[in-house]
Amino acid sequence: MASGIDLWPGIDLADLMESLDVAEHAPGRFRARNIVSRIPSTLGSQVLAQTVAVAERTVPDMAVQSVQGVFPRGGIAAEPVGIDVEVVQSGRALATVAVTFQQEGREHSRALVMLTRDEPDFLRHHRPLPDDVPGPDDCDELPVAMLPWEVRTAGGADALAPGLAGPPVLDVWMRCTKVPDTPSLSRSLLAYGTEGFLGPVALRPYTADAVGGLGGKGTSVMLSQNVTFHEPFSIHEWLLLRCESVYAGRSRMHGRIHVYGQDGRLVASVSADGLMRVAGA
Repeated sequence: MASGIDLWPGIDLADLMESLDVAEHAPGRFRARNIVSRIPSTLGSQVLAQTVAVAERTVPDMAVQSVQGVFPRGGIAAEPVGIDVEVVQSGRALATVAVTFQQEGREHSRALVMLTRDEPDFLRHHRPLPDDVPGPDDCDELPVAMLPWEVRTAGGADALAPGLAGPPVLDVWMRCTKVPDTPSLSRSLLAYGTEGFLGPVALRPYTADAVGGLGGKGTSVMLSQNVTFHEPFSIHEWLLLRCESVYAGRSRMHGRIHVYGQDGRLVASVSADGLMRVAGA
């Protein structure tokens, strides 16, 4: 099994943005291109980003509040994808849409999306950001090939060095200033940016030698991911992803991410489940 930064495929920002340029060729029916990388199957991160994009195209007067995505089988990255959107319910404050991704009549991903209009507070509280978290100016660059923007963490690349072991947690700062500063695109790119940390953070407690002793080579695949947006934010501003792998076992892994603005607001929450097993099992 690869360790640390080796798990990430290289992605170009222009390629990612082109994949979000979805075309509606009939009511509720879209076509898009996939990101092509060294991984032959469709990236779950891309599916999440496109889900946000098509949901907000379908219900343009609302914003995505939550995405519940499952990835039962891999799509083919080299082929275009059809995206069907069904409006399940639409009311004054909330709407629900079902989004399916298919190629040649074969479905490979599905998401249930809740959209919302802004409403005033009744109650307000959130999990606070600890005071001892280093800010982005106190962190070093972390090379994340699938995130074509600024990413920083304490210790930089050493935080995921294959020869080192650490707790299954990671604080990561990121921002992208080379794209339009729009709320919808910010939500799409944040959904995209959260998917790739589940495997690397789950591997943090194990050195490369320890992984080798467990079989040496394995496979890591995302099975499902839920993203909830709490507060408005801009992808142009630093966002902190507090990543935690809370369970790994029985060839599965479960991770959570809390996303904070630099001002300490909790802007999004993520939970994800993946497969992690010895190759060939």
